Amino acid sequence: MRRRDFLKRTVPLTAAPLYLSGVPVSAMTESSALTALTNAGSDSDRCLVLVFLDGGNDGLNTLIPKDQYEILMRDGSGGDSQPLRRPDLMIPENKILPLSGLSNTGLHSTMEKFQTLFGEDKLTFVRNVGYPNPNKSHFRSTDIWNSGSSSDEFIYSGWFGRYLSSNHASYPDGYPNSDYPDPLALSVGNTASNTCQGPIINMGVAIKNLNNFIDIKESGSNTPDTPYGHELEYIRTASKLTNDYFERLEEAANLGGESKVEYPDYKLANQLKIVSQLIAGGIKSKIFVVRIGGFDTHDNQVEAGNPETGRHALLMEELSESIFSFQQDIINRGLEERILTMTYSEFGRRVFQNKSYGTDHGEAAPMFFLSPFVNPNPIGTLPSLEYIDNIEYEYDFRSVYGSVLMDWFGVEETTIKSILYQDFKYIPILAGTQTNTEEPHPMSKSIQAYPNPFKNNLNIKIEIKSGQTLLRIVDSSGRDIEELVNKNLKHGTHEFRYNGHHLKNGLYFILLENDGKRSGMSVIKTNP
Repeated sequence: MRRRDFLKRTVPLTAAPLYLSGVPVSAMTESSALTALTNAGSDSDRCLVLVFLDGGNDGLNTLIPKDQYEILMRDGSGGDSQPLRRPDLMIPENKILPLSGLSNTGLHSTMEKFQTLFGEDKLTFVRNVGYPNPNKSHFRSTDIWNSGSSSDEFIYSGWFGRYLSSNHASYPDGYPNSDYPDPLALSVGNTASNTCQGPIINMGVAIKNLNNFIDIKESGSNTPDTPYGHELEYIRTASKLTNDYFERLEEAANLGGESKVEYPDYKLANQLKIVSQLIAGGIKSKIFVVRIGGFDTHDNQVEAGNPETGRHALLMEELSESIFSFQQDIINRGLEERILTMTYSEFGRRVFQNKSYGTDHGEAAPMFFLSPFVNPNPIGTLPSLEYIDNIEYEYDFRSVYGSVLMDWFGVEETTIKSILYQDFKYIPILAGTQTNTEEPHPMSKSIQAYPNPFKNNLNIKIEIKSGQTLLRIVDSSGRDIEELVNKNLKHGTHEFRYNGHHLKNGLYFILLENDGKRSGMSVIKTNP
């Protein structure tokens, strides 16, 4: 990979973490599509809070199958007919927290706050979420979850980044502006989420303090026409965007004020407290990403002889109490009906324990959802755990993403299939939510394309100034599909007819470069 390409993927343009209350906050750009989908600027704005359980969460120690408790207690003394499961990891049966209406499932004993939220019909879960042919590498599987790709695909764009770019292909030119003064996505923590990696450029950046970028920005107004100079200019662009957003975030933090809820002293709780404060202060961002690490529990998942304690028990307590405090905070601020919280992890853990009082990398795992609009009936059924080593996926994570986009943001199924995958299957995670969607204005006045979606032939109209003109089509990963024009053209309107019968169904971008500016729009190819 060339250094410049590497830089664009590892130093994204608009998500430098800014510090509020000592916690870095990363900003990513806003999308006109999501503005329309969520009626941004009104009291009914909706947003999604993603909680990443980094390391691979042990779903069986989180949602405990009470109906298979005896099987999971087997110590391997029964030979092949009764293989080893996880006797040293199982909390006492009488300490499993019951869930109202569920006789076969309970929560870990440290998750009392989740038990309360479930009883109030504000928490639900989907079991056995994963994907075909799972990869058990942390880095690779996290890439798959963030990109919304198959295990045999290497896609550099994130599932949410593709959604942003589908309406803002010309970003970062002209951002922020009067129509889009706020970032769309905020990543709270040391690193920006790769879910917002765009197909053309990376739309996020992570720094540890603002001085890094301020020094770069103020070191001079001109850059040399060299590879180093191009990279420096790229970073300066990120610096300007970050500092432009910082004033908005600082203002919102002041307007939001201190919470009246006493949060526990956890890193996750502190991140969520900032999210609540910014939303209450008027930030119209639609996606917030927070992270809790430590879930790679190969050893000391429990303390020897006391399975109610240990690394995983502490993580479950932090997760449960932090999110509960967040929910109480947004209730007090009148924000509860605007916020959906969703957890995810790169994979689950194996059914059987290892020799270090831990578990190794597994496959499918549960996802939690919190909102007054969740379906009160949990989704998914565990298979028999008597002989299997791993829990295979029952629900594809991309169908989970798509169902949230559909029910929470009102995204059409055609768009979901283009952004995620063609085999999308709706999952009723939410109830009583429906959003009407209309694009408030076209993404670019320089390009028009119709029909959209198209089956074979696509009519393209561009309006340009005299000079060198480049018009091309790229796929959702940023790969060039076809160069339509690369020459000097006269001022005015030019029309082209493109035959895309050979293209696979999916999302594509028309990119125009003219007069030193770049414009773009998205199109969708469907079955002929």
